Amino acid sequence: MSIHRVRYLIAAAALAIATLLPAGTAAAGVAEDACAETAEWTASPPAVPKVLGLSLGTAADRLRDAGYNCKVVNYNFVQVGEKAVVVVKQELQGTGDPDGGFVVALTRGVVMPDLVGKTLAEAEKIAARRTIGIRTSPANGAADWTVEFQNPGAGTYMMFGDEAGLKLSEPVPPSPVLVPVPDLINSTEDQAAALVKDAGLTYKERILADGEQPGRVVSQRPQPGELVERASTVTADVRRVPTPPTPPPTTVVPPTPPVPPAVVHTVVPDVVGRLESTAKQAVGVARLTFRSRVVRPGNAPGIVLNQHPRAGTEVDIGTVVAVDVTRAPKPKLVPVPDLLNRGEDEARGAVEGVELIFALVGGSGRDRQVISQQPRPGELVPTGTTVTVELAASESNWPSWLVPLVLVTAVLAAGTVSRIRHRPGTHPKPVPHVQAAGRLAPGIPQIHESAPAHRIRINARLDPGRQYLQEKTDEHQ
Repeated sequence: MSIHRVRYLIAAAALAIATLLPAGTAAAGVAEDACAETAEWTASPPAVPKVLGLSLGTAADRLRDAGYNCKVVNYNFVQVGEKAVVVVKQELQGTGDPDGGFVVALTRGVVMPDLVGKTLAEAEKIAARRTIGIRTSPANGAADWTVEFQNPGAGTYMMFGDEAGLKLSEPVPPSPVLVPVPDLINSTEDQAAALVKDAGLTYKERILADGEQPGRVVSQRPQPGELVERASTVTADVRRVPTPPTPPPTTVVPPTPPVPPAVVHTVVPDVVGRLESTAKQAVGVARLTFRSRVVRPGNAPGIVLNQHPRAGTEVDIGTVVAVDVTRAPKPKLVPVPDLLNRGEDEARGAVEGVELIFALVGGSGRDRQVISQQPRPGELVPTGTTVTVELAASESNWPSWLVPLVLVTAVLAAGTVSRIRHRPGTHPKPVPHVQAAGRLAPGIPQIHESAPAHRIRINARLDPGRQYLQEKTDEHQ
């Protein structure tokens, strides 16, 4: 009986046993039994069907129909829900059997979910159910921050335990609802309270000393028409109604009425457009209390946008002057480009094109290429970050000036030999001939001279900065 028939009988017996087991037991074992070797072996396989993204059982059935056996190369140790597990990688492998045959190796994993628009807390729960690790940028993001970008994207096949990068953005607080302050001047106390309530604000009254228009509002804070947040407090200054004097008793001298305390006022300085520190100093000089609130980012952080009360308003000493100041904008994050094996000009253009700073280590040169960089390619960094690269020349690049140097040296040597031969009192000797042939190669003499009088040999060593000329003279009788 052949090996293939024995395998077929074993697989058929296993299938029969699985059929007799309860339904719950068969469902639990689908991950291990789906790739049982029940298909016939084939030495020259047809086209392998694509089973990526399918469940293990469906993938095994499709491969079996095409005449392939399959095997699982990884297991779900963390017990991800079977419905979420799919085939994320397939590879055709030889069985090593002398009779031939192929098997399809299947790797299991999950599909990357779409996390963009979700909070960090929601994204972490979804990823945890699929055993996907999370790496955030910035790393200190809060749970209510929103996922702005993810890598890899939704739909990507992920193996168990793979990690995904999430770019987070801080939630923007809602803009406050502003309402105009009603005009309370010359209103009675009841009228002023009603106007403030109808505007959705809070009414507060302050009694001043006796004076003109008793019982009516003579000043207010904030000023009429000023925009304030809903439920803000509006303070109305009301003159006190004088108490009618009590007739003195006939026999008792009436006591002297107490002198009301004097109310000391000051003028609010103009601090709009100033730095926060300068505005605080000006408010303190006016004997007022400074309070600031950061509202929105701006090109120049710490600049006062508005103030309350307004500049020039007469207020009591110690009154709080509230201001809104700008905050520094958040840095923009960009990925570091891949610069390896690029020339200096190309690498510099790629770095400066994403608003980063190019820094060079190891010298520059037209024929030099990048061999290392820091930060690494693909890393998210703020704009303005310095990218340091190191350049090195290829060892196969020969200096462009080497060939002209060798040729000039050969010509000078030939002229020297000619002058020696034509001195007075000497017999004419054959003029040596110098030849330069072929392309220079390291360690091989390429320029030769042949003649009975002199012999010149030039060794061109292609080591930068190490060229030398050697002359030998042979006397012939």
